[in-house]
Amino acid sequence: MRKKRSLWWGTLTLTGAAVASRGLGLVYRMLLARFLGAEGLGFFQMIFPFYVALVTLAVAGTPVAVSQLIAEEHTNPRRLMRLALIIVTVVSVPLIGLVIMLAKPLAVMLYHDPRFIPLIITIAPALIAVGFSAVLRGYFVGIQQLTYPALSQVSEQLSRVVILYTILNFIGRHAFHNAPLVAVALIPIGEGVSLVILALAYVRSYAPLAGVMSHTSKVRDILRLSVPVTFSRLLGSLVGVIEAFFIPMRLEAAGMSPYNAIRYFGQLTGMALPLIFFPTALTLSLSTNLVPVVAHCHSAEDEQGIREAVMEGLEATAVFTVPVTILLLALGIKLDDLFFHAHIHADVFYPLVLGGFFLYFDITLSGALRGLGRTDIPMRNDLIASALEILMIYLLSINPRMAPTGIPTAIGLGFVLSMVFNAVSFTRLSRIRIPWGKILLRPLASSIPVLLTLALWHIWGMGRHLPQAESLMGSIGLTILAYLLSLRLTGPTHHRLL
Repeated sequence: MRKKRSLWWGTLTLTGAAVASRGLGLVYRMLLARFLGAEGLGFFQMIFPFYVALVTLAVAGTPVAVSQLIAEEHTNPRRLMRLALIIVTVVSVPLIGLVIMLAKPLAVMLYHDPRFIPLIITIAPALIAVGFSAVLRGYFVGIQQLTYPALSQVSEQLSRVVILYTILNFIGRHAFHNAPLVAVALIPIGEGVSLVILALAYVRSYAPLAGVMSHTSKVRDILRLSVPVTFSRLLGSLVGVIEAFFIPMRLEAAGMSPYNAIRYFGQLTGMALPLIFFPTALTLSLSTNLVPVVAHCHSAEDEQGIREAVMEGLEATAVFTVPVTILLLALGIKLDDLFFHAHIHADVFYPLVLGGFFLYFDITLSGALRGLGRTDIPMRNDLIASALEILMIYLLSINPRMAPTGIPTAIGLGFVLSMVFNAVSFTRLSRIRIPWGKILLRPLASSIPVLLTLALWHIWGMGRHLPQAESLMGSIGLTILAYLLSLRLTGPTHHRLL
């Protein structure tokens, strides 16, 4: 019971912070769209996957290893933290110097545009801050003290919103000759704010070092768990970098001008996908907190505990993401238009929404596999799914007419394949069969009133000519209420989730 309470309390804490951070993130995206414009946002979105790849190299998957090893309670946390921070420093400091020295050839090789040189140089200093912050987050997750990671996450995003809002409303965008450079500079600033909060919290929780620990064995344990995570995340970052130049290239080959190709990429990755990724606020938090809980049960050879934790995690994922997916299908394009003035076409948006539904479960399953100590399995599955996704992007963009809709379809199918691979791998590894029918039945049944409520609200509002913002907020509020009431009436299974 204590482990369940810990799982849900930790998940709710991280989810609350993630929702607040994603909400601030949407505000930040809206401010960025105003500040940069579609082309400038395209530049920002093209450099961001490269930054994520650098972060992956600098962090080296160490936070997952730290949280899992601390949760297994076989090591001294302080000595483990010292080793983890040394590993991150040894990797990130030379990497920063290398990126700064090679900024010009990287800009020419990756983007064929020298305007990316100052952007690459600007993001480099953030690596040391994000590396230390990630290790500190892993420590607090491992000891199940999640308030500080939550606070740092919100503060990081809030600092960027405040600065950008100040620039737009009190200084003016035209005061800056290179707007994308200003947007990129906010990345290390936000990471610095996060690091200060986590470092102060870590100092406050200081306890004397105790016990004997073999440095060699613990370094080996850290690397054993972190290296596959590193390659998995690096793979995702590499796919993002490939997509950043491959998608515009394929669109240009299909007949788009370079300006429109970059503009399309900015809308796809900077305006459409952020709305799809918003529900991952819960699944990423759940996956993060699931790792130490499953690791603790696995260390104690508690198969029933593993089963209960993973099933409740998937159940929570379904309860949250089924109605969210329905809302995105019904209202997502209007929300995107309201937030970003993006005018995303339905053929672009809907494949991403449907693929996103599988992505949410994929994240939870990845956390379960990592908790079992098999961090290599999600890496392998990501590799296969990503390779197939790139292949599908190429094949579905051969026809010029299909290219604008084929690309998001390929991305959505990539999400589906990754989830299927991880589900099969979890079942084979744990010998725990996932009852998908039971997991999905009640959320789907409880979503029927959501559809009816949306239809009735639309009919009622047709003759009243409500402003778009009021109409959308009314739709969302009423459908959430209808779903929660219906979920209560469908049975007691979900009482722990409400």
